[in-house]
Amino acid sequence: MPTDSLQPMIVIAAILGFLIMVMFVILFTLRARSLSLEQQTASCLLQHQEYFQYLSIHMDSPDRLLPPPGKLTNKELKAIQQKLLEWIEVLEGSHRDKLCELCQQMGLVDLDRDRLHSHLHWERIDAVYHLGVMRAKSCTGELLSLLERETDESTAFVIGRAAAKCAQQPGELRRLILRLVKHHPQSHHLILDIIGSSDLDPVPVFLEMLLTQEEDLITVALVGLSGRNVPEAIPFLDNLVHSENKELRVKASKLLLQYTHLLLPDKLLAFMQHSDWEIRAAAVKIAGEQPAGDFIDILKHAMLDSEWWVRHHAIASLSKLGISGFQAICDAAIAAKEEPHRDMALDAIHEMMKSAEALAVQDIKQLLYFNECSHLYEKMFNESYVDRNETQLRISS
Repeated sequence: MPTDSLQPMIVIAAILGFLIMVMFVILFTLRARSLSLEQQTASCLLQHQEYFQYLSIHMDSPDRLLPPPGKLTNKELKAIQQKLLEWIEVLEGSHRDKLCELCQQMGLVDLDRDRLHSHLHWERIDAVYHLGVMRAKSCTGELLSLLERETDESTAFVIGRAAAKCAQQPGELRRLILRLVKHHPQSHHLILDIIGSSDLDPVPVFLEMLLTQEEDLITVALVGLSGRNVPEAIPFLDNLVHSENKELRVKASKLLLQYTHLLLPDKLLAFMQHSDWEIRAAAVKIAGEQPAGDFIDILKHAMLDSEWWVRHHAIASLSKLGISGFQAICDAAIAAKEEPHRDMALDAIHEMMKSAEALAVQDIKQLLYFNECSHLYEKMFNESYVDRNETQLRISS
């Protein structure tokens, strides 16, 4: 191969070699710098070990914690702040509040507030994180303003969490939610996790959001209210049950079903016959927890539903209702015209019988229940469930 044709390859190889060497130098420099900072931090913490002992001893004292004596260098301030932030992250209540107040006294909040205006994005985000940990109440407005400028950035959630931790008014939480939902409408659960880091009760904000026309805001509010005991939400949920948006309809209905003790039986019955199968399934599931006999007929009908989940929850609910529920499942198995419906009911019957048989050897009441089920099974299906060659069940000692 002629030397001239190798010349470009040699040049490329030389450039690559040079770039690789430069990268190694950069990595080595960064590593050395990191080790140096770690050593300096460790040295500063060692120098102020007595001060941290003082903090530990006086954490339960009603008096305010005092800042370190003397004038501190920037390196010492950063090292002490690092330790304080570690403590704040794991403490709660009055202990955390006292350390946050100490950070304010030491001027750490002001230092990080100044960094919010840095031209370096990573430095702004580092300051944001510190302010959030320190619950810097005076910086909430600035954090929200920064969020509005950088909402589309991937670090918007970091800013949002810091703002949530610092928020002191429900209006600040609402402003935060509005901004995040507008620009990140698919991140409902992450947004709610961020709101959960606030010391404020978000329920009033959620109730206010239920009155808006913004579907994404309503969705966040409904998910946020899930699992909470908020009876005052019932009038809002009643309206949303009739929403044209199926997702809102279903979520609102499922929330209402958390308050069955406050709902009229007719309301639950209407949900069990709803056109949306998700609502039917949720209502049928809840019906098994109501007084026995109230919904047996509608549950029996639900076993013939076209949706598998409705049938599944109907069987589960009936199985909780004793012999009446067992008989209803047998009735449904006999009435089923489609094979999948019949097979599902028969499988449930055999599972209930096996369970009752296993418990029968442990308790006289369970034995009587098993015998009653066996008699009913034989009467309805014209065959014996119990193998006649097996010995009669006895009560174990």
